[in-house]
Amino acid sequence: MIPAIHVNSTAPFAIKKKGAAYYQEDFELLCTALSALMWRKMNGSIKLYTDKTGYEYYASFGMLDLWDGGIDTSVLENIPGAVNQEIFWAAAKIFALRNETTPVAVIDTDMIVWESLEHELAGRQFAVIHREELHTPCYIPGFYLKTRGDYQFDPEWDWTASPCNMSFSYFSDHDFKKYYIDCAIDFMTGNGEYPMEMTSQMVFAEQRLAAMCAVKKNIPIHHFLDDPFQRENKRFTHLWGGKDQARNDASRRKELCTAILRKIYEKFPDYHNKLMGVELFRN
Repeated sequence: MIPAIHVNSTAPFAIKKKGAAYYQEDFELLCTALSALMWRKMNGSIKLYTDKTGYEYYASFGMLDLWDGGIDTSVLENIPGAVNQEIFWAAAKIFALRNETTPVAVIDTDMIVWESLEHELAGRQFAVIHREELHTPCYIPGFYLKTRGDYQFDPEWDWTASPCNMSFSYFSDHDFKKYYIDCAIDFMTGNGEYPMEMTSQMVFAEQRLAAMCAVKKNIPIHHFLDDPFQRENKRFTHLWGGKDQARNDASRRKELCTAILRKIYEKFPDYHNKLMGVELFRN
């Protein structure tokens, strides 16, 4: 069995919304529930890293029992202030992963894994859902990236390595995990200059750097999908692109929530009944 973690820091929301009460969309909460339930059913235990605000928010919906591996609030509450969580909006994943032993899978809360991955991950040191194209606009040349004054890129890093999509990642090599985490935190720490857009800094620290570190350490990168949109994929569902559509279109929102609830009812009827006791989901 493969232990996994979910990570949700409310800090980026608090910075962006300037003190507004924290919330998630209904479909985001439902996807989180299905993600945790499916991992437990098919692959192993799952743990949540969140902060006090996130803990209280999940508790208000009676969802804390989703994470049979426990809930940790201390790690995210103690992310150093030198890491700007508005620029580095997924920094919490890096710090949560640092706290974990290997092997471990890191699963975004909008990622659902429908099948067991144990056989395919046997003997793998590092695995991700898929690789990404370097010509994607978010992967800018290194000389355009913002860095603190004393920071230097490792001259041995391979800037031609295809970045890793980290919506699902798996680490079994402790030394490689530590090297990657140390490099990512080093890049983020004290790096507070805002880019013209809010993507390039974080995707370098999390996704491009993962590939560059693997190449340097001679760690093979296993990927499950050759194309994130490949039609024969039956193992993964990533809600990523669908979230904006659901936010902006009430009919799409209803369709998405209904589809997730139907799947929960089909596979986890007891938990579906529990969710129906929550006004947000019942409506």
